[in-house]
Amino acid sequence: MDTKSDDRPARFAYFADPACIAALIIYPINRFILKPHHIGGWFTHGYLNDVLCLPLFVPVILYVQRLIRLRPHDGFPTPWEIFQAWAAFSIMFQVIIPRYPKTFTTAGDPYDMIAYLAGGLIAGWYWSRRNSTNPPPPDSPSSQFADPE
Repeated sequence: MDTKSDDRPARFAYFADPACIAALIIYPINRFILKPHHIGGWFTHGYLNDVLCLPLFVPVILYVQRLIRLRPHDGFPTPWEIFQAWAAFSIMFQVIIPRYPKTFTTAGDPYDMIAYLAGGLIAGWYWSRRNSTNPPPPDSPSSQFADPE
């Protein structure tokens, strides 16, 4: 269980979160083993890295927000925070960057947005499960994000 000895709820681990670590491990496997050897077909070649995007970068983004005091708590990512990351990545990589083909070698693929969403939903489900096993106490700043009973 993720509780400390004084029954305080566990904090979100940011870089040490298992979903973030798993994405960090899977990415180089896909990049250097699966893709070059054509293992896994169209999914590993075109979309696996996109699915890993939010599980990898949401913890990083939230950590930076916490450092600069934009995020007032260390709770698990909320659906709104995951949605914001999905929207930012979708706009940046599917709308803005494809407008500069001389600078960036990428093509806007609308299915990438679905892959970002899938990764965000899977990670969000995992984070909500971790959070629901250890809800914050009623007086904590992150209690506003807990599900009401």
